Order: sequence, then structure tokens, then C-alpha cells
Amino acid sequence: MARPARPIVLSAQTIAAMPEEGFSEAATRGDVTWKTLLSSSRTLSDTLTSGLARCAPRGGHLKCHRHTHPEVYHVVQGRGIVTVDGEEKEVGRGSVVFIPGNAEHGIRNEDDEDDLVWLYVFAVDTFEEVVYRFGEGGTKAKL
Repeated sequence: MARPARPIVLSAQTIAAMPEEGFSEAATRGDVTWKTLLSSSRTLSDTLTSGLARCAPRGGHLKCHRHTHPEVYHVVQGRGIVTVDGEEKEVGRGSVVFIPGNAEHGIRNEDDEDDLVWLYVFAVDTFEEVVYRFGEGGTKAKL
């Protein structure tokens, strides 16, 4: 039986206390961490999954990958370069990026001092539905 969706408010303290996740294979997937904020596998929510991702200064990055679901980035801190289907664009605090489904994309921190932090949003119930495919071979990686 599905749980009913309800309004959810996460305080800054609650978000700060959430554990950060990351790739065990950073060399092939990227030096990035994230906190899943909304996902029906963790919260009484549906329809949308979102979280905060973070790349450290001086080289933090999420390698180029694909997934079938479209995604939105909203940069909340720092500056960097987002690549979508081979096209690079500068992003900074306040930037919003729409990434179509199956578009190859990645992001890297271009700042020497500040973290690059962005909110990501998928129109899926759970983060587990999003299958990341890295590299030419399409290596699948569930997060």
C-alpha cells in the first residue's frame, strides 16, 4: 500500500545533520558528495526526488554521465562549469540548468576556495529509480 504524500519541511539543522553520500569509485564517477533530501524511499513524498550535491574546491567534479530522467540543477553556492552534450557553460550562485533525459552531462568546480553546491531535482518518486551511466560503455551505476 502506498504511503500518502504529505507536505514536508526540512529545517537547515535537519539538512546539516543528514549523512553525505558519495561514490565508492570516485576515479571513474567523480569527486562529489550529496545529501538526498526528498525521495519516497526516505520521506513521505512522491513525484519528485531532490537533494544537495557538493564538489570541493580545486578539482571537485561529477564526471559526464547519462540517465533517462530529465534533471534540474539550481546552483546555490560557488561557481563552476556544467557540460551538457559536449557544450560547456559557466554557472554560479543562482544559475538554473535543465538537463534533458539521456543528455550526457557533468559539472566541475572552478573555484579555488569555495565549494560548488547545487540542488538537483528529478521527476521520479525515488532516487533509486535514477540509473547513472558513465563513460562510452554505458556502465550502469545505481546510487
